[in-house]
Amino acid sequence: MNRVNLFLDIFGLAFLFFHALLCRWSYTRRKKPSLAYRIMIILISVYVFLDLAAWALDGNVFPGSRGLYTAILLLYFAVIGCIPPLWLIYCDERLQFSQKTRKRRVLLYLIFAEINLASLIPFPWLPIFRVTEENVYVRGPLYPVHMILSLSCIVLSLCLIFRRCKGLSPIQRQEYLALSMFLPPILIAFIIQAIAYGMSFLPICLSISAILSFLAEQEHLLRVDLLTGVRNRFSFEPQVTWLLTHTPYNHTLYCLMIDADRFKTINDRFGHSEGDRAVIFVARALQNTCEWNDMICRFGGDEFMVVGERFTEENVKQLVRDIHTALQEIQNEEGLPYRLTVSIGVALFDSNFSGTPDELLRVADTDMYKKKAEKKALDRGENT
Repeated sequence: MNRVNLFLDIFGLAFLFFHALLCRWSYTRRKKPSLAYRIMIILISVYVFLDLAAWALDGNVFPGSRGLYTAILLLYFAVIGCIPPLWLIYCDERLQFSQKTRKRRVLLYLIFAEINLASLIPFPWLPIFRVTEENVYVRGPLYPVHMILSLSCIVLSLCLIFRRCKGLSPIQRQEYLALSMFLPPILIAFIIQAIAYGMSFLPICLSISAILSFLAEQEHLLRVDLLTGVRNRFSFEPQVTWLLTHTPYNHTLYCLMIDADRFKTINDRFGHSEGDRAVIFVARALQNTCEWNDMICRFGGDEFMVVGERFTEENVKQLVRDIHTALQEIQNEEGLPYRLTVSIGVALFDSNFSGTPDELLRVADTDMYKKKAEKKALDRGENT
C-alpha cells in the first residue's frame, strides 16, 4: 500500500473530524445549513473512508477480495459523482436565484449524478475501471467521462457565482465570492491525479474544501437574519456608504424604512409565533418586489430597511406600491386572521448627497413615523 496515500487519507479524516467539531460548536448557537450541504459533507466523509479501504485492498489477494474491491470502487465512484451536483444545489440556494426556476435547475444538476451512475454499469468493452486478477485497480476508457462531469459541475458553479456577483457592491460580492473557495483544492486534486497516476489527493482536498465551505457558511450566517433570511442591520451602513460614493449621477438613491402596523396587537392576540410569521411574510414581500441587487435588511423586531438605486423617483414610488400589493397577495394566499399592512418611510437622494448613512436613515425613519401617525389618525376618524 502506498504510504503517501495512506497519510493523505489519514489527514483527510483528521480535517473532517476538525470540521465536525467546528460544526458541533457552531450549530448549537446558530441555524443549521441547508440539507444539500449536510448531505454533501456526509458523502465527503464516506468518500474518504472508501478511498482508504480501496488503497488497503489494492494488490492484496485473498478469497473474495476482487468482488469486495469491485463493490467498494463502484460505491466510490457513485459517491464522488454525487458530491458536485450537491454543491451546485447548495450554491443555488445560497445565491438566492428565483424560486420558480431553481426547481428546474436542480433537476438539471441531478442529471450530472444520473449520468455518472449510468457510467458505472459494468460494460465489459467500455468500463470506467477494472480490477485485474492481481486485485489491482486500473482506469478504464470511460474514466474521462467521470472527470469531465465533475469538472463541468465546478465550472457551472463558478459561472453561477460570478453571474450573481455582477453589478453588486463589494460588500455584497464578498459573501458570494467566499463560496468559490470550495473549488481551488478540488481543481488542484483533479490536475494532480490526471498527471500523476496512482496518487490520490482528492480525499484530503475535499476535506479542506469542506472546512473552507464551512467558513463561508459562517460568514454568511454573520451577515444574515436567521428568521427571515434577509441581511441583518450590520450590513446596512457599509452598503449605504458604498452607494453614496458609487451611485451614477443620473440615478436616484433611495432608502425605505418599513414597519409593520399594529404588530404588538398581533403578538398579544395571536402569540409571538404568529408575530414571527408576520415578520417572515413582510420579508417575503420585500424579496418578491425588490431587485436582486437591492439590500434588504431586518433592522430589528418588525422593522426593515431597503436601500438601492433607481432611475427616477417614480420608480421608487412604484416599488412602494408593489410592496403593498405583494403583502395583500400574501394576506389572501395565507388567509391570515389579521390585516397585515406596513408603513413605509421614503428617503430620496441624488449622487450629490454628501451626508452619512445615519442622516439617510433619519430621513426615512421620520417619514415612516409620519405615515404611521396619519394611519392612526385615519383609524380614529373611522372609529368615530
